[in-house]
Amino acid sequence: MTEIITMKKLAGLKIGICQMPVTPGRPDINTEYIVREIAAAEKRGVDIVVFPELCVPGYLIGDMFEDESFVRDVLACNEEIRQATRSGIIAIFGSLAADPDKKGEDGRLRIMNSGCTVQSGSWIHRTEKFLQPNYRFFDDDRHFFSLRKSVGEDLEQQRRMTVAGALNRYDIRDYFRTCRLETSMGNIAAGIMLCEDMWHDDYAYNPAAYLVERGAQILFNLSASPWGWQKNRKRHAVVKKLLADCPVPFVYVNNTGLQNNGKNLIGFDGSSAVYRPDGEIVFEVSPYEGGTRDIELADAMPPLIAKTQNDTEELYLAVRNCIRCFFGEGDTRKVFIGLSGGIDSSLAAALYADALGADRVVGVHMPFVYTQEDSTSLAAEVAKNLGISHQTRPIGDIVGAICSQTAISPDDDLAYQNVQARARMEILAAMAQKNGGLFTANWNKVEAAFGYGTLYADVAGALAVLGDMVKREEYQLAEYINRVVFGRQVIPQACFDKKPTAELKNAQVDPFDYGSLARRGYHDEMVRAFTEFRKNPEWFLECYGNGTLETELMLEPMTLVKLFPTAHAFIEDLERHWQLLHRSYFKRVQSPPSTVTSKRSFGYDLRESMLSPYFTRRYKRLKEELLHHAVS
Repeated sequence: MTEIITMKKLAGLKIGICQMPVTPGRPDINTEYIVREIAAAEKRGVDIVVFPELCVPGYLIGDMFEDESFVRDVLACNEEIRQATRSGIIAIFGSLAADPDKKGEDGRLRIMNSGCTVQSGSWIHRTEKFLQPNYRFFDDDRHFFSLRKSVGEDLEQQRRMTVAGALNRYDIRDYFRTCRLETSMGNIAAGIMLCEDMWHDDYAYNPAAYLVERGAQILFNLSASPWGWQKNRKRHAVVKKLLADCPVPFVYVNNTGLQNNGKNLIGFDGSSAVYRPDGEIVFEVSPYEGGTRDIELADAMPPLIAKTQNDTEELYLAVRNCIRCFFGEGDTRKVFIGLSGGIDSSLAAALYADALGADRVVGVHMPFVYTQEDSTSLAAEVAKNLGISHQTRPIGDIVGAICSQTAISPDDDLAYQNVQARARMEILAAMAQKNGGLFTANWNKVEAAFGYGTLYADVAGALAVLGDMVKREEYQLAEYINRVVFGRQVIPQACFDKKPTAELKNAQVDPFDYGSLARRGYHDEMVRAFTEFRKNPEWFLECYGNGTLETELMLEPMTLVKLFPTAHAFIEDLERHWQLLHRSYFKRVQSPPSTVTSKRSFGYDLRESMLSPYFTRRYKRLKEELLHHAVS
């Protein structure tokens, strides 16, 4: 009966959900957007308009939160938003709050990640985030003083007073206050939460439960939650479980756009939603769609039919959003991309052409004596299919000039290969500079993991749009682009069939077992295991020894036998790649920022140090046992 009574009490309440594209570090732009949406919502008769977490300053803005002049500006913007509600509408938005009388743990001005509620030009309510994430990109405790820390401060004060003979009662629920809202449907009690506060399973506290215990008839969750694999499916399950104990309507408001931490480009998909008290979804805003969408609550609201969306579609939408937001509205710069005829550059060119328009993409083919004829023809075919500009710029004269000045010859192998790679970068950089554009990097996550790229060459540019994808994901995305996005084969089948090669010497092929459309590749899955699931050589060796590694990595049966005829060969490959992973950090740290498309991306998502590769004592014992068994 709780659901029926609660929904009946709120029937007729009109809520505007603003899934705004937050511009990080620009409170002026964000405030202008918020004020405009408040005015428009009021004209439509909306009771409450809700905005995302930290929508005024942005979320991922690094140590700008330590700039007190910036903080003061954000606080002034909060006041501007308050004034925008003078006519009576209620606005709930995420921003900073500050306590000028107290310091944070860094000795600076104490600031809080807050949910702000204003109405009729007045402050109605403010709450601070209780559960602050400190994983992946998030470093909230570095900047914000959480409500949980405030509780800890008060608890310590209570302890001191108790010792001194004073009596005090401590109850964490006292810190969770509902917000009384005067609406067209009468006075209602709302609970305001901030993002992580709903993901309480990994914490000792449940903010939602405390708010409902205090009388909240509806919960609003203001979020800044990046897109991630299966993220929304997981969120739906979390909300359903949460509402089983707290059966009230639940409004989830998330932002769109792109934010970054300097190395990782982090996309936000929005996907805001309204849930019934039983956890069923009754309203959704389409992913990546900006603006405000209205919902009027009713006594009986039928659940929405769950949308089917496959992983490749989600990947495509995330990458397209990243490219568009990276360049921004009104940006007309061209993208210069080295077009080799391989799958990497062909896919990157297709992504840029789709996201920005073919007229803004220039494919530059840069042949040398090792360039295969089919590479040249495929590069031209891809450019024609996409409708992008195509230019050919041979690198022979540049390579010859550098070699004559450095006494490098083809016999010098890697040095000679690096000269070729850097010659190509110089051409792209010069063309981009001359035309006021940008040039991009085409390397993928496997290459980044093992350092298979030349610093200041293919590891250079403004953006590595494929930098967080393993090869199999590239093939899947390329197939999707052909079939769904363009509806024709803009990336020729020969690009899929061609063995990946840098073409820096005769008969060169990439030294990895990549995945394809049909199968998972061992080195693709090795990289995913090392980065996304934090597995190490000890785990690999143990699984190999007990015969479960192919199952764990979801490889085709007999993959390992085909690749490694002996245990010695398997161990040699494992150790080589573990060493390459650690020794290639210097390249990754200097590489362009990449779009986050995995569960753990190189950059400040997967935090690395310059360390020598380490093999545990147990690894050494397993290795010794395995090799001894193989010999005997």
